[in-house]
Amino acid sequence: MKTERVELVQVNKLVEATNAVAVSNPIREELIRTLSPVAERMAGYAEMAQTINVTCQDDADVAAKADKEIAADIKLVEGNDVLSKIIRGLDQLHGKAVAVRSLFVNPMKGYRKTIRQPVLDWEAAEKKKADDLARKLNAEANAKAARDQAALLKKADAVKTPDKQEAYREQAAATVAPTVHVEAPKTGMRKSTAWKVTAINEALFFKALGERFDLRGYVEIKQTAMERVKAANPSTEIPGVVFEQVTR
Repeated sequence: MKTERVELVQVNKLVEATNAVAVSNPIREELIRTLSPVAERMAGYAEMAQTINVTCQDDADVAAKADKEIAADIKLVEGNDVLSKIIRGLDQLHGKAVAVRSLFVNPMKGYRKTIRQPVLDWEAAEKKKADDLARKLNAEANAKAARDQAALLKKADAVKTPDKQEAYREQAAATVAPTVHVEAPKTGMRKSTAWKVTAINEALFFKALGERFDLRGYVEIKQTAMERVKAANPSTEIPGVVFEQVTR
Protein backbone atom coordinates (compact mmCIF):
# COMPACT_ATOMS: atom_id res chain seq x y z
CA MET A 1 0.00 0.00 0.00
CA LYS A 2 1.38 3.38 -1.03
CA THR A 3 1.99 5.72 1.91
CA GLU A 4 0.43 9.16 1.53
CA ARG A 5 3.03 11.89 1.47
CA VAL A 6 3.30 13.91 4.66
CA GLU A 7 2.68 17.12 2.72
CA LEU A 8 -0.74 15.90 1.58
CA VAL A 9 -1.57 14.74 5.10
CA GLN A 10 -0.83 18.25 6.39
CA VAL A 11 -2.86 19.82 3.57
CA ASN A 12 -5.86 17.74 4.61
CA LYS A 13 -5.36 18.80 8.23
CA LEU A 14 -5.20 22.43 7.12
CA VAL A 15 -8.47 22.04 5.24
CA GLU A 16 -10.07 20.56 8.38
CA ALA A 17 -8.73 23.44 10.49
CA THR A 18 -10.08 25.94 7.95
CA ASN A 19 -13.52 24.36 8.16
CA ALA A 20 -13.32 24.41 11.95
CA VAL A 21 -12.99 28.18 12.14
CA ALA A 22 -15.91 28.86 9.84
CA VAL A 23 -18.32 31.24 11.59
CA SER A 24 -21.70 29.56 12.07
CA ASN A 25 -25.05 31.37 12.39
CA PRO A 26 -25.27 31.00 16.20
CA ILE A 27 -21.82 32.59 16.53
CA ARG A 28 -22.83 35.45 14.25
CA GLU A 29 -25.97 35.99 16.29
CA GLU A 30 -23.98 36.02 19.56
CA LEU A 31 -21.53 38.57 18.15
CA ILE A 32 -24.40 40.81 17.03
CA ARG A 33 -26.14 40.45 20.39
CA THR A 34 -23.08 41.41 22.44
CA LEU A 35 -21.50 44.01 20.17
CA SER A 36 -24.53 45.84 18.76
CA PRO A 37 -25.12 47.86 21.98
CA VAL A 38 -21.48 48.92 21.96
CA ALA A 39 -21.73 49.96 18.31
CA GLU A 40 -24.76 52.09 19.14
CA ARG A 41 -23.00 53.76 22.08
CA MET A 42 -19.99 54.50 19.86
CA ALA A 43 -22.06 57.03 17.92
CA GLY A 44 -22.38 59.05 21.12
CA TYR A 45 -18.68 58.67 21.89
CA ALA A 46 -17.79 59.89 18.38
CA GLU A 47 -20.08 62.91 18.71
CA MET A 48 -18.63 63.83 22.10
CA ALA A 49 -15.07 63.45 20.81
CA GLN A 50 -15.86 65.93 18.03
CA THR A 51 -17.62 68.50 20.23
CA ILE A 52 -15.90 68.16 23.62
CA ASN A 53 -15.24 71.50 25.29
CA VAL A 54 -14.48 71.50 29.01
CA THR A 55 -14.98 74.92 30.62
CA CYS A 56 -16.41 74.02 34.04
CA GLN A 57 -16.78 71.27 36.63
CA ASP A 58 -19.98 69.93 35.05
CA ASP A 59 -18.27 69.58 31.66
CA ALA A 60 -15.35 67.81 33.29
CA ASP A 61 -17.68 65.43 35.16
CA VAL A 62 -19.56 64.55 31.96
CA ALA A 63 -16.28 63.87 30.13
CA ALA A 64 -14.94 61.76 33.04
CA LYS A 65 -18.18 59.71 33.04
CA ALA A 66 -17.84 59.14 29.28
CA ASP A 67 -14.23 58.14 29.79
CA LYS A 68 -15.27 55.41 32.26
CA GLU A 69 -18.03 54.18 29.92
CA ILE A 70 -15.67 54.00 26.95
CA ALA A 71 -13.07 52.15 29.06
CA ALA A 72 -15.75 49.65 30.11
CA ASP A 73 -16.83 49.10 26.49
CA ILE A 74 -13.23 48.63 25.38
CA LYS A 75 -12.82 46.00 28.08
CA LEU A 76 -16.09 44.38 27.00
CA VAL A 77 -14.98 44.07 23.37
CA GLU A 78 -11.40 43.02 24.14
CA GLY A 79 -12.67 40.40 26.58
CA ASN A 80 -15.48 39.10 24.34
CA ASP A 81 -15.26 35.32 24.57
CA VAL A 82 -16.58 34.65 21.08
CA LEU A 83 -14.20 37.13 19.47
CA SER A 84 -11.30 35.75 21.51
CA LYS A 85 -12.04 32.19 20.36
CA ILE A 86 -12.23 33.31 16.72
CA ILE A 87 -8.92 35.18 17.05
CA ARG A 88 -7.25 32.18 18.69
CA GLY A 89 -8.64 29.90 15.99
CA LEU A 90 -7.42 32.17 13.21
CA ASP A 91 -4.01 32.48 14.87
CA GLN A 92 -3.76 28.69 14.98
CA LEU A 93 -4.99 28.45 11.39
CA HIS A 94 -2.39 31.01 10.33
CA GLY A 95 0.30 28.93 12.02
CA LYS A 96 -0.89 25.75 10.29
CA ALA A 97 -1.04 27.49 6.91
CA VAL A 98 2.49 28.88 7.30
CA ALA A 99 3.72 25.43 8.38
CA VAL A 100 2.13 23.74 5.35
CA ARG A 101 3.62 26.34 3.01
CA SER A 102 7.05 25.81 4.59
CA LEU A 103 6.60 22.04 4.29
CA PHE A 104 6.39 22.47 0.52
CA VAL A 105 8.58 25.50 -0.16
CA ASN A 106 11.59 24.95 2.12
CA PRO A 107 12.53 21.48 0.80
CA MET A 108 11.93 22.57 -2.80
CA LYS A 109 14.25 25.55 -2.30
CA GLY A 110 16.88 23.10 -1.11
CA TYR A 111 16.28 20.78 -4.09
CA ARG A 112 16.46 23.72 -6.48
CA LYS A 113 19.70 24.98 -4.99
CA THR A 114 21.25 21.51 -5.17
CA ILE A 115 20.18 21.12 -8.81
CA ARG A 116 21.18 24.65 -9.82
CA GLN A 117 24.64 24.72 -8.26
CA PRO A 118 26.34 22.23 -10.63
CA VAL A 119 24.86 24.14 -13.57
CA LEU A 120 26.14 27.45 -12.21
CA ASP A 121 29.55 25.89 -11.55
CA TRP A 122 29.66 24.48 -15.11
CA GLU A 123 28.63 27.81 -16.65
CA ALA A 124 31.27 29.63 -14.57
CA ALA A 125 33.94 27.15 -15.70
CA GLU A 126 32.87 27.48 -19.36
CA LYS A 127 32.92 31.28 -19.08
CA LYS A 128 36.43 31.14 -17.64
CA LYS A 129 37.52 28.93 -20.53
CA ALA A 130 35.93 31.32 -23.04
CA ASP A 131 37.53 34.35 -21.34
CA ASP A 132 40.94 32.64 -21.30
CA LEU A 133 40.62 31.73 -24.98
CA ALA A 134 39.48 35.26 -25.85
CA ARG A 135 42.50 36.71 -24.03
CA LYS A 136 44.81 34.33 -25.89
CA LEU A 137 43.30 35.08 -29.31
CA ASN A 138 43.31 38.83 -28.66
CA ALA A 139 46.94 38.65 -27.57
CA GLU A 140 47.81 36.78 -30.78
CA ALA A 141 45.83 39.28 -32.88
CA ASN A 142 47.56 42.22 -31.17
CA ALA A 143 50.95 40.60 -31.69
CA LYS A 144 50.20 40.03 -35.39
CA ALA A 145 49.00 43.62 -35.79
CA ALA A 146 52.18 44.84 -34.11
CA ARG A 147 54.29 42.74 -36.49
CA ASP A 148 52.37 44.04 -39.50
CA GLN A 149 52.79 47.63 -38.31
CA ALA A 150 56.50 47.13 -37.79
CA ALA A 151 56.85 45.65 -41.31
CA LEU A 152 54.98 48.56 -42.88
CA LEU A 153 57.06 51.11 -40.99
CA LYS A 154 60.20 49.26 -42.11
CA LYS A 155 59.04 49.54 -45.70
CA ALA A 156 58.35 53.23 -45.16
CA ASP A 157 61.93 53.70 -44.01
CA ALA A 158 63.24 51.71 -46.99
CA VAL A 159 61.56 53.68 -49.76
CA LYS A 160 62.90 57.01 -50.96
CA THR A 161 59.80 58.84 -52.19
CA PRO A 162 57.88 60.80 -49.56
CA ASP A 163 54.51 59.79 -51.06
CA LYS A 164 55.23 56.08 -50.63
CA GLN A 165 56.65 56.67 -47.15
CA GLU A 166 53.46 58.49 -46.10
CA ALA A 167 51.30 55.75 -47.66
CA TYR A 168 53.11 53.00 -45.71
CA ARG A 169 52.91 55.02 -42.49
CA GLU A 170 49.18 55.61 -42.93
CA GLN A 171 48.70 51.92 -43.65
CA ALA A 172 50.65 51.08 -40.50
CA ALA A 173 48.55 53.48 -38.39
CA ALA A 174 45.38 51.89 -39.75
CA THR A 175 46.53 48.38 -38.86
CA VAL A 176 44.50 47.57 -35.76
CA ALA A 177 43.87 44.13 -34.34
CA PRO A 178 40.20 43.05 -34.36
CA THR A 179 38.66 42.32 -30.97
CA VAL A 180 37.93 38.62 -30.62
CA HIS A 181 34.84 37.55 -28.69
CA VAL A 182 34.36 33.96 -27.55
CA GLU A 183 30.86 33.01 -26.47
CA ALA A 184 30.54 30.59 -23.57
CA PRO A 185 27.73 28.02 -23.68
CA LYS A 186 24.69 28.82 -21.53
CA THR A 187 21.69 26.83 -20.36
CA GLY A 188 19.26 29.76 -20.20
CA MET A 189 18.62 29.03 -16.52
CA ARG A 190 17.40 32.18 -14.80
CA LYS A 191 19.75 33.70 -12.27
CA SER A 192 20.34 37.02 -10.63
CA THR A 193 22.99 38.75 -8.58
CA ALA A 194 22.65 40.80 -5.42
CA TRP A 195 24.86 42.64 -2.98
CA LYS A 196 24.97 41.33 0.58
CA VAL A 197 26.33 43.11 3.64
CA THR A 198 28.87 40.78 5.25
CA ALA A 199 30.42 43.08 7.86
CA ILE A 200 29.85 46.50 9.42
CA ASN A 201 32.47 48.56 11.23
CA GLU A 202 30.09 50.35 13.60
CA ALA A 203 32.70 52.82 14.83
CA LEU A 204 33.40 54.06 11.29
CA PHE A 205 29.73 54.02 10.32
CA PHE A 206 28.55 56.06 13.32
CA LYS A 207 31.43 58.50 12.90
CA ALA A 208 30.38 59.10 9.28
CA LEU A 209 26.74 59.30 10.32
CA GLY A 210 27.30 62.64 12.04
CA GLU A 211 28.71 64.19 8.85
CA ARG A 212 26.75 62.52 6.05
CA PHE A 213 22.98 63.06 5.93
CA ASP A 214 22.56 60.44 3.19
CA LEU A 215 23.48 57.69 5.67
CA ARG A 216 20.73 58.54 8.15
CA GLY A 217 18.08 56.66 6.18
CA TYR A 218 19.82 53.40 7.15
CA VAL A 219 19.35 54.01 10.89
CA GLU A 220 16.18 53.56 12.91
CA ILE A 221 15.89 55.72 16.03
CA LYS A 222 14.01 53.60 18.57
CA GLN A 223 11.95 56.18 20.44
CA THR A 224 9.94 53.58 22.36
CA ALA A 225 13.17 52.10 23.72
CA MET A 226 14.25 55.57 24.83
CA GLU A 227 10.90 56.10 26.54
CA ARG A 228 11.19 52.79 28.40
CA VAL A 229 14.67 53.70 29.63
CA LYS A 230 13.42 57.12 30.75
CA ALA A 231 10.48 55.52 32.58
CA ALA A 232 12.84 53.13 34.35
CA ASN A 233 15.34 55.86 35.18
CA PRO A 234 13.89 59.41 35.05
CA SER A 235 17.36 60.96 35.33
CA THR A 236 18.36 59.49 31.96
CA GLU A 237 19.52 62.09 29.43
CA ILE A 238 20.20 61.33 25.76
CA PRO A 239 22.03 63.94 23.63
CA GLY A 240 19.68 65.56 21.14
CA VAL A 241 16.55 63.97 22.63
CA VAL A 242 13.88 66.00 24.45
CA PHE A 243 11.58 64.10 26.83
CA GLU A 244 8.19 65.33 28.00
CA GLN A 245 6.09 63.59 30.62
CA VAL A 246 2.51 63.18 29.38
CA THR A 247 -0.61 61.98 31.16
CA ARG A 248 -2.64 59.22 29.50
